Amino acid sequence: MFKVLSDSKGIYRPLTRVKLLVMLVSAFIFIIGLMNVYFADGNKDLPIWATGFFCWLGWVGLFTRYHCQFDLAKGEVRAKASSLFPIFERRYNLAQVKGFRALARTGMQRDYCVYMVLNNNTHVVIANLPGRAIAASECEKIAEFTQKPLEINLGQTE
Repeated sequence: MFKVLSDSKGIYRPLTRVKLLVMLVSAFIFIIGLMNVYFADGNKDLPIWATGFFCWLGWVGLFTRYHCQFDLAKGEVRAKASSLFPIFERRYNLAQVKGFRALARTGMQRDYCVYMVLNNNTHVVIANLPGRAIAASECEKIAEFTQKPLEINLGQTE
């Protein structure tokens, strides 16, 4: 959810219930991987690459965090994902942002996205959201905070 921290700073973080659900499922997967390591009994168990994959997948789900910071004083948008180590950090100049769009996507149950549209028409995903109203609301909050135009096309697909 988007939260205003001060007059010049705001931050978007994913919904708490979504984070909790991902963490629960990931903990289950991680425990399966660790149990397979602990109770390994030779050839009749999962291969080591499968065990490693389960552990890695659980690790990523448990410890990965994402947020997008908006700093009006610096004129910067920073999207960052990290685990116990940095995954990516992208910085965008706010002057290069044309506006924000909320669009419906096809092929997924969770199919609403908030995009940041740059001047060269590049779309950068800010948020994947579970509901139409939530996507529209978050897009409006971000656009209002940054004083950039917004476009909401939740009935159309890209």
